[in-house]
Amino acid sequence: MQQKVALTTAHFPVRGRIADMGSGSGRGTYDLASLYDGLELIGVDINPVSVELSNEKFKRPNLSYCVGDISQMVFPENSLDGILDSSVLHHVTSFNDFDVKRVLQTFDNQVAQLKPGGVIIIRDFVIPDGPEQVYLDLPETDGVSSGNYKELSTAAVFEIFATTWRSSVNPDGPLAFVRTQSPRQGFVRIQLSLRSAAEFVLRKDYRADWDTEVLEEYTYLTQAQFEEAFRARGLRIVTSRPLWNPWIVQNRFEDKFYLSNLDNRPLPYPPTNYLIVGEKVGPDEGVELYESKTTMLTAPHFLRLTTSRHKETKKVFELVERPNKTVDVLPWFESDGQLFVLAKKDFPRPIVNACADQTRLAGAALSGYITEPLSAIAESSSPTDEVLRILNERAGLTNDSVIEIGEPFFYYTSPGAINEMVTACVVQIKDLPSFSAVFPNYTSFRSAGTVRELDALQVLRASHVGGMFDARLEVNIYHLLERLGRGAGPWIGAPIKLSNQSLEDPIISTFDRFVFDNAGVFEPWEGDEKANFLSIKEGTFVERTNNGKEISTVPFEYVVPRELSFASTVGLPVVKTEDSVLVGLESRDLPAVQSFTGSSQILTAPAWRLPRSLHSQTELPAFLRNSMQRDFGLFILDTWELGGSYFCSPGVTPEVVYPFVVEVDSQNIASTSLTFVNFDDLRRNLEQIMDPHLLIATYRLSHAIGW
Repeated sequence: MQQKVALTTAHFPVRGRIADMGSGSGRGTYDLASLYDGLELIGVDINPVSVELSNEKFKRPNLSYCVGDISQMVFPENSLDGILDSSVLHHVTSFNDFDVKRVLQTFDNQVAQLKPGGVIIIRDFVIPDGPEQVYLDLPETDGVSSGNYKELSTAAVFEIFATTWRSSVNPDGPLAFVRTQSPRQGFVRIQLSLRSAAEFVLRKDYRADWDTEVLEEYTYLTQAQFEEAFRARGLRIVTSRPLWNPWIVQNRFEDKFYLSNLDNRPLPYPPTNYLIVGEKVGPDEGVELYESKTTMLTAPHFLRLTTSRHKETKKVFELVERPNKTVDVLPWFESDGQLFVLAKKDFPRPIVNACADQTRLAGAALSGYITEPLSAIAESSSPTDEVLRILNERAGLTNDSVIEIGEPFFYYTSPGAINEMVTACVVQIKDLPSFSAVFPNYTSFRSAGTVRELDALQVLRASHVGGMFDARLEVNIYHLLERLGRGAGPWIGAPIKLSNQSLEDPIISTFDRFVFDNAGVFEPWEGDEKANFLSIKEGTFVERTNNGKEISTVPFEYVVPRELSFASTVGLPVVKTEDSVLVGLESRDLPAVQSFTGSSQILTAPAWRLPRSLHSQTELPAFLRNSMQRDFGLFILDTWELGGSYFCSPGVTPEVVYPFVVEVDSQNIASTSLTFVNFDDLRRNLEQIMDPHLLIATYRLSHAIGW
């Protein structure tokens, strides 16, 4: 339930009228209503008994319930600011002869009930992408072959499933499958459609409610079909992504079944859920930004590629930079103990959709309009003047609304490839009873979006589960909480359970062991030897409406690796003892750091650019195991996703980063080139961390383990 709420609240407005369609027990609707007093929440359910019980059990001044068919017009047109469909739309097809047209009609009616600018959020199941036919290996020895549902083996449960389950695939008879011998001892192999395999593994553990669950068809649309349906109805897709609940994957999927194609190549697990968020825009507004043409540039006009050489090793490094400096501003205010920030909403960042030929490892699709901090290119040397200018020009805030401008802090966006250091500043402003302003369009697209209020803690929660994805917004919010001495609330990402290990030789690891000199080890280089690692491209990005009309065509320059993918992964090594938690840090020399500070040294989290041969996020733990052992001589004992993926600099690169925390064997840490420091000591010295990946990893790990 926490994950359901987290995936929605960062996208809903903090004021207005929201309908929770198919509210059931009413608990989820109550949780949403408890977050924002300014929201009016209405739970809608077709069952009068459920509505009556919800009204009795879950009461708040801003909460009510009503009886209604969610597929019909429950509310007048243009009357809702938001609609939530959480695990409910598959009921619309399942109990209407598996007719997917009923869902599409539901979309029509729900979009009609939304105001312009209103948001619809669907969290449900999705037909997985992949081959039509697959092998599903199921255990025969994890239970008995006949008897009570709860005692049956998984293979025996499948036999019942194939006989009793009905769907649009097999509406009138048993499920078609072929049973063969599995190469795994104690398993049976089933050949069937991928969609049917997903339907089974998603419900195989619901033994207590089997007779009810077997009546339903969970999957009814593919991700592409969801997206097409949203755009056709004038919805701008904020995010569209399959989800893999970490607990379900670890406890119900791993080693509980095996999925492969007919060539015996392993396939990723089916998504446990799917999230799509759409915003209703006008008929002349863009719903999608996509790259129509790409050109490799040898003489870019906006970006500049520079080359440096290490004075001792003679290794050549490349950096890309854009003109002037970047300033981020995060206005914040408090209302009844709740912390709010202002951020840009629907700001066009088409580069996140560049390189469509490369695999998106997490399966995420974006419209190209994202939420990020207020930012601008610096025009003066006075930080205070810059902050006030940005607040006025980008948020319509006057100097009178500013209470305090915080001390600036600094971090790099991607120091291995981009010569960019952000000056960031949090600014306390007066409590706003409402926030609505129209700003001049300073982009080449139809609009620069709007500025909206966000609950600071809900943004972090959404980041934990992949619902928000701008690194700078997250870093600024965590910094704000540190500055205010406030907690970040409960962690709802993958639970991280470190085991206690012993150290043969006690390691006294403190942050002050890092002594950075003022010397830079790089020199400008214009020789014949080139790194040939980065390439600058110019993409032609098209903005189009829901009816396909092209309303903007804009060239953008961006940087990507020549051979590797635009994706990276971070693996933060961790060792837990009885007394402390140690984390492994890498001290590196980078030319981007030298260009700003004179010293080339920086502390980073171990990170790698990924090869294009990877096709799924599920392959990343194995990649990390191999890379950590090869590069640092460390053996990984366990791996956990450290929150959702994020973009580090979407104005320059489509790079997306997948963060992990990896538990390593303590017996190797004395001989590795990494330096293991006490995590408490690292937390006390956050102001010295300027690598964004280490910043996010440190903040998230601290959040996850409750430190």
